[in-house]
Amino acid sequence: MDIVLFSMIAMRISGLIFMNPLFGRRNVPNNAKAAMVLVFTFLVYSTMEEPELSYEFASSFLYGFFLLKEFLVGYVLGYVMELFFFVITHAGSIIDFHMGLSMSMVYDPQTNAQIAMSGNLYQIFYTLIFFAVDGHLVLIRMLLRSGELVPYGEVVFTQGLALAVLDLFRGCVVLAVRFAFPIIAIEFLVEVAVGIMMKMAPQVNVFVINIQIKIAVGFLVLLFLLSPMKSWLEDLMHQMLMTMQEFLNYL
Repeated sequence: MDIVLFSMIAMRISGLIFMNPLFGRRNVPNNAKAAMVLVFTFLVYSTMEEPELSYEFASSFLYGFFLLKEFLVGYVLGYVMELFFFVITHAGSIIDFHMGLSMSMVYDPQTNAQIAMSGNLYQIFYTLIFFAVDGHLVLIRMLLRSGELVPYGEVVFTQGLALAVLDLFRGCVVLAVRFAFPIIAIEFLVEVAVGIMMKMAPQVNVFVINIQIKIAVGFLVLLFLLSPMKSWLEDLMHQMLMTMQEFLNYL
């Protein structure tokens, strides 16, 4: 067994596991994360051919530097997944804000912070879809092929990677707004209708019923859009996996 190659594989997988919004959650025991790293490392190593020349480094510092680069490869892939999960949570925050539920927050152990109720609900939904469409199997195949696309010990970080990350962040913010846009549009129409009602019947205390109307209409719209949103989340899942594959080409 080539210990150096084995350690490089382990570091790349560690970066993906510990940054992964699914497997790297804080409520997942560290022992379980370490076990996943070892299992996937043995799996990847067993599918690789023994290198003709063993890796040799002039110093332990250089060896550590190469291990760090391998860790960053996995970290970048995990960060791509994190950004796509951010689409869901940020869209949930926008939805709750326009429905008047911005104060109803739930604790998220991943970020150790309070997130929107709708964001948490759709995040769970998105996670279930990930496993339903065999996203975890695609992720494993990506790990197996990452050594072919980006050979171990030959990682080079380019300016294109940094630009791609910035462009992806911008795109994810746009996706979050697009996801929440039906609620934004409907709630805007509700606000217009309430304003007209206030002008036509000033004796009615609109401020008392405004929040109830917004919540009721918001939940009805979410229920009506449940099936289209499921299809949209599936498309988002495929886009996430394709983006992770594309990011390997920048390394």
